[in-house]
Amino acid sequence: MSKKSLIFGSGVMGSYLGSCLKKTNHQVYFLSRGKNFQSFKKKGLIIHVNNNKKKISKIKLKANKNVIFLNSLNNFKILKFDFIFITCSINENLTNVFRKIEKFISDKTLIITPCTSIPFWWYLGQNLISKKKFENRLNRIFLKNIKRENIVAMTMWLSGKKIKPGEFEISHIQRGYPIKEVFKKNKSIVNMLRLDLKKNTKSPLIKDIYFESFSKSINSLAFNLIALKYNQNNFELKKNKKAIQEITSILKEGDLFLKKFKIKILQTSKSRIIQTLKSSKHIMSMLNAKRQGKKNELSKLYRNFKLTEDLYNFKFKNLNKIYKEYNNN
Repeated sequence: MSKKSLIFGSGVMGSYLGSCLKKTNHQVYFLSRGKNFQSFKKKGLIIHVNNNKKKISKIKLKANKNVIFLNSLNNFKILKFDFIFITCSINENLTNVFRKIEKFISDKTLIITPCTSIPFWWYLGQNLISKKKFENRLNRIFLKNIKRENIVAMTMWLSGKKIKPGEFEISHIQRGYPIKEVFKKNKSIVNMLRLDLKKNTKSPLIKDIYFESFSKSINSLAFNLIALKYNQNNFELKKNKKAIQEITSILKEGDLFLKKFKIKILQTSKSRIIQTLKSSKHIMSMLNAKRQGKKNELSKLYRNFKLTEDLYNFKFKNLNKIYKEYNNN
């Protein structure tokens, strides 16, 4: 029997994820809006997959019994999903997302949350601050799902962009979609899900989801901030010694934070920089948004780290200094 998977936010990352799942006995529901949805319905979903300049494949999905395109959940008949992947932008109100998906959650539904910013479950899971202190700040619907123990973590290490409505390009796949359970009871089903992903893309084993999610968050903040500051793509950043020094200073500051709270560092800052810059033709998503006249997500991602400063009484001095310089330009 096919597994029912909802992709909440069918942009470039979510659409490619859904296309990989569709090939492995998943009935995939792509939730999108506006022109993307209109194009999906009319022409299908189109994804060009590349390794930098080398073309690998072209994916085209049209609506059928295993590919369902939606632009709203409001009038959609109630069914229970096996997996709900939240792949929308940071600017999306996550509280509202959880409210929208609530009626589609069963006792067996797993919710795969994004880790572009430090996820809400991260603080509680570490047991490094008072549970009461953080629960007082946490929305009830998040607490409800923590108590259900239905949360799964997934990071997304891919470079891509929208070519036009309904058509996307994956320019480079670094580590793909690493995925791991937050609660041990879900280990076996998450392992099966990871194997499904591995059949069509990358999904490496994760030793520690807390390091994985934190490193992804600070990596995203550092690279997008510096790309915006210098108005440079990856190829240009790689040649900019000052930019690399600033990225390194932010990532190493993150390492100091992890060391202070005894979270093992499983990948060096240098390795993460090399890994990210392998996507030589890529433009960081927030710089790409700025160039297209769209609102970028930098301020919201930065506020996420200000919350971390407050909760843990730790100052990201280099990050704050560089962010201030960028804002003053």
